[in-house]
Amino acid sequence: MKIELLNYLRQQDWTSTMDKVEIDRLSDFDARFGGLGIHVGPRTGPKKRSQDAREWFVLRRFMAAALPIAIFDLPITITKVHPPKPDFAITHGSAHVPALIEITEATHPDDQREMTEFLKSGEALMLLGDFGGRFADGASQPKLAWASDIHDAIVRKHDKSICRLSTPDRHLLVYPNSNASQLIFDEADEREAFAHLRQRIDADAAQYAKMLNGCRVHVLGKALAGFDMTGEFILTPRAARLPTQSPL
Repeated sequence: MKIELLNYLRQQDWTSTMDKVEIDRLSDFDARFGGLGIHVGPRTGPKKRSQDAREWFVLRRFMAAALPIAIFDLPITITKVHPPKPDFAITHGSAHVPALIEITEATHPDDQREMTEFLKSGEALMLLGDFGGRFADGASQPKLAWASDIHDAIVRKHDKSICRLSTPDRHLLVYPNSNASQLIFDEADEREAFAHLRQRIDADAAQYAKMLNGCRVHVLGKALAGFDMTGEFILTPRAARLPTQSPL
């Protein structure tokens, strides 16, 4: 199976890659990433964020949580690639084991429109729902909505290359970014939200197995990171936030 993935990577046209990060030791993490992935840029305006910038932003924070618990081994090389290929190709460990990573957002279109309209408004503050997003009248179960957003994000990827490929060591990284995630206030809230998500996954295990086709799912929350949501689940506190980090 490892040979199959190596052959797949060799056959691809990687000439469109833009960025690469190589990390030998955890102590080199920040130096090797440098400024890559620190800022994501605004939603609107002449310097608005690019898709690549957003993906590096999320990937950097994911790796900060994943490498200390050996989800991937060091040394690691991370290369940015482009659709229809998965977002990142990596090799890791002394054997240079290949893997693929796809990043997707768990959100709702109404919430995304609201975030954009809020920025355009010039207002300093808003209440959720003021600009057309969900929960204008409050939300009694935001943790359930959070779990549902993640489920929908996984469903959207089931026919993409990250799930359709037969190669091993594929990873779907989901980051919640919605009004539901704004209503998850602390680590205790997030632990409960992850519990709801795990219950949903367990209840629909056959459906998830068919959709994912062996792809592992990870969720990057605010305070916690959930690894291998459909397998040997690990829930761990995220690494400390970067002091210059900007919000999505």
